[in-house]
Amino acid sequence: MSKNKQKTDDQVEKPWMTIVISSKKVGSELEDVVKRYRGTMTCKNVNTKVFLFNNDGSLGLTKLYGEFLKNESIPGSIMIFCHDDLTFLREGWDDEVYRLFKDNPEYGIIGVAGSAEFDERGAWWMYKDIYGVVLHPNGLTRFSPLLKKDLEEVCVIDGLFMAVNRERISKNFDPDIKGFHFYDIDFCLANYLDGKSKIGVTTNIRIKHDSEGSSALSESWAKNRQQVALKYKEYFPIKVKKKNGK
Repeated sequence: MSKNKQKTDDQVEKPWMTIVISSKKVGSELEDVVKRYRGTMTCKNVNTKVFLFNNDGSLGLTKLYGEFLKNESIPGSIMIFCHDDLTFLREGWDDEVYRLFKDNPEYGIIGVAGSAEFDERGAWWMYKDIYGVVLHPNGLTRFSPLLKKDLEEVCVIDGLFMAVNRERISKNFDPDIKGFHFYDIDFCLANYLDGKSKIGVTTNIRIKHDSEGSSALSESWAKNRQQVALKYKEYFPIKVKKKNGK
């Protein structure tokens, strides 16, 4: 190729990535969320679009996220659904998400914390085979040691950060799961059991989460847990089979 036909890195069209955030914040607080996230995005390998959706609680996450996933007018295959109270501790997490999907084509969903087993008990962090590292206000929560590889296969991840390649999954969020609990678990279980792609946890993306998860085990949490338990009871207990047989 002659020099006049060669394209520089800046001229090559980058793929698109969409970040979706549901928040009760308004005004300047809402703007600060975008600034905080944008401040750690390098966008070297991808173009990014941030959708910050003001949600007073009337719209459940399965409805909101599901509409984004099936919206064909939004470019790109990768969508990230995350909470509004995250601080990314390393720059370039957007490019890292792109790389993880590029280098691991068998994976369709990636998170920063999750479990390789699940049953009717419903609290993914209470199982033995859990992975991830998240910084909370009360200190560092190590669900596992830092991984020595890009991804550990799991069956469910926590919804604080969910990266999805929508071309690799077969199931959307279920709008019958109302509110703000178990939207992540149901979505993961549906796709895991369908088997089109894998679900993974990475510790390459370091996050501080300002929530302690105090709403867990609330009445609404218990109601949705029961709904999911009934929906998937024929498959329980679920445990990801590792290559070493464990």
